[in-house]
Amino acid sequence: MRALAEFIMRGRVRAVLTAMVGIPLISPAALALVSLRRGSRDGLVVLVWALLPVVAGGMSGVFSPLMTGLGTTHLAAVFGGAMVLRASRSWVPALVALTALAAAGILLTAHFSGGLLDTLLQAAEESGGGQADQLRQVFNSEVLATGYLALVSAITATLALVLGRWWQALLYNPGGLREEFHQLRMPLPLAAVAMLLWVYCLLTPGLAFWGALIAFPLVVAGIALIHWLVAQRGWGRGPLVALYVVLVIAALPLAGFLCGLALVDSWIDIRGRSAK
Repeated sequence: MRALAEFIMRGRVRAVLTAMVGIPLISPAALALVSLRRGSRDGLVVLVWALLPVVAGGMSGVFSPLMTGLGTTHLAAVFGGAMVLRASRSWVPALVALTALAAAGILLTAHFSGGLLDTLLQAAEESGGGQADQLRQVFNSEVLATGYLALVSAITATLALVLGRWWQALLYNPGGLREEFHQLRMPLPLAAVAMLLWVYCLLTPGLAFWGALIAFPLVVAGIALIHWLVAQRGWGRGPLVALYVVLVIAALPLAGFLCGLALVDSWIDIRGRSAK
């Protein structure tokens, strides 16, 4: 990974080529790395070139409007999150900005594509295999489908931004990402509002994924607190592996626990109390 990060940073052309090839996670992380290290000017150059094959594929009909919108949203969210992180040096506004950009991009994609649910169902019918019926059972409304895609977009963009930040720390500030992540703590008003909106969305039909999207920065803050606790106790990587495995197989219950943990931390500052 270090060799790849060094390759990206050796010149703008190499960074552009890495971003343009469209390798999942790697290409957007290259955009994040350049944006974080060199600023908006070089970041915009990489972003434009990375968007070129996506837009060209959409205009030529190779990519569907849905795929074009998803690709554009993903890159724009990564770039926006990187720029906010670079300017603020804080993950809290970066996560909020990235989440908002992901939501806005998906809503725009839904508007210009004529609805994401119909597009998903049409693609599933063309692929065969009974996937369309399964999608109809899972996503019974347009609001549910857009919320799900917005959440997925926010998660994948965050992973790319984290990878880009890790590369930056690896090259220029070893251990920097670990220190930043361990100190991630949501302001109490923001945490409280996110928690209330998440509960409201859980109780409102069709808004479950939108609630999860709103609570996503809070979930990340909860994960950061767990990382800090494991490091403080010297428990090794086992608990963290278990955390992510459970997060995959039982996302909703664990997300609720992580949100509650992050809210308590916002209120009483667990790290600060531990240092006293």
